[in-house]
Order: sequence, then structure tokens, then C-alpha cells
Amino acid sequence: MTWLLALALAAAQLDEAARPPVVIVRSPTRLSLAPGTTADARVTVAVAEGFHVQANPASEPYLIPIRLELRDDPRVHAGPPAYPAGKPYRLKGSSIDFSTYEGTFELCIPLSAPRMAAPGDATLEGVLRYQACNERICLKPAAIPVRISARIASVPRSSPR
Repeated sequence: MTWLLALALAAAQLDEAARPPVVIVRSPTRLSLAPGTTADARVTVAVAEGFHVQANPASEPYLIPIRLELRDDPRVHAGPPAYPAGKPYRLKGSSIDFSTYEGTFELCIPLSAPRMAAPGDATLEGVLRYQACNERICLKPAAIPVRISARIASVPRSSPR
């Protein structure tokens, strides 16, 4: 009987590996910033039809909210992401709604370049963490790499008078 359970688990893992991605992330085109300025980066997230992810913040403490984590680059700092308002989702037979995201939505990340930022390219790397569910199952929590590119422009020198 144990081998039957092991076979079923292995088949489920193969099925999940063969499935097209449930969540896809599209990073923004490279942003341009001057030293001492700010800009908003917009990361697009697409959730496959029939699936949803928990909003941030999640409706209940035991739920796993979607979460974007970025590491700063010496030339660019990322502020906390702004998450859209969730949409209510109710499981069949439940009496409560959960706040979720479905379809395509954007996360807005404020970026800032310090006044003394050296000109050149900067890259913020990180991950988008989430757990996708449909009306029957929740998949294992997952993470997708995210990369935001920025170019710090050189400041024109003022001409002598």
C-alpha cells in the first residue's frame, strides 16, 4: 500500500512539473532616473484562468499572500511595493470571502536614486512569492525571479558664465 501512495505522489509531482506556469511575471522595460529623483516601476503579474492568488494583505493569518521582495542595488533603492485591492473570492460551501487576485494585475514599486548615485546601469533582483489555488486545490507555495533594470543618467555639468 505504501508503494501505491508513493506512486500517486510521484505522478502528482510529474503532473505539476508538466503543467504550464500558473503565474507569469513581466518586468518593466528599463527605467531612467537621474540622481536624486524617483520613478515608479510597474511589474505585471498574470494568473492563469481558473486560478487565483491571495491578495496582500491576506484575508486570514493562515493564508499566504503574494509578496514581492527586491534587493537594493547601490545605485537604486526600492520602496515597499503597492499591491492592488483584492477581489472577493468565495469557495463553494463557504460563508466567508477571501481577498484574492485573478487575471492580470500590476504591482507598483517606487524607486529612488540617491543624489550621489554614479551614472550607469542598476539592477534590482528579487522574487515574487505566492501560492496559487483553484476551486479544488492549492498548489505548493512558489517563487518566481524578478528583475528590474534602471539606468542612472549622468547629470549635465553647468556651463561657466
